[in-house]
Amino acid sequence: IHHTLGHGAFQASPGSHRHDGKDSNKIKMSDVDVSMSSVAYQPVGGTLGTQPMFSGPAISGSYVRMGVLVHFRIDVDFDNIISFGTGQYYLTLPFPVKHNYFFRDGCLHDISTAKEYAMGGHVAAGAAQMLLRTTASNGIDVPFEHNVPITLDAADNFHVSGTYEIQV
Repeated sequence: IHHTLGHGAFQASPGSHRHDGKDSNKIKMSDVDVSMSSVAYQPVGGTLGTQPMFSGPAISGSYVRMGVLVHFRIDVDFDNIISFGTGQYYLTLPFPVKHNYFFRDGCLHDISTAKEYAMGGHVAAGAAQMLLRTTASNGIDVPFEHNVPITLDAADNFHVSGTYEIQV
């Protein structure tokens, strides 16, 4: 039972070795190192077909690394787009992933209709390229393209985020 956490006899609370489960020292939030801050990085984006063209910056990203875990966020704004390209869109993560992941924390904003669409991305173990996906009306995930789930417009934008274990 050594080093298990809980309220039972012979268990400890985080940060303690008293192992009584009741009066063990607890870690105070004020003792936690909160000096970690987000780091800006430049994600690369494109398609598996004809590449989109932008007249200026359109993709921004940042991440916070906590040991082997990384939390990322990427924003894509189409204000500067010249051509949407063809094929499934992709974005690069700040570090290659250790395992296969499917992130579901994304949203496409259709500005002309004020509708929002679920977005996500799949990345294979050892890779940093995340293939973007969206959910069709039948509930099945499909590749995110310039005309799926909607025909994109320069006013539209999307964001995606997630947390994963990096490959070291």
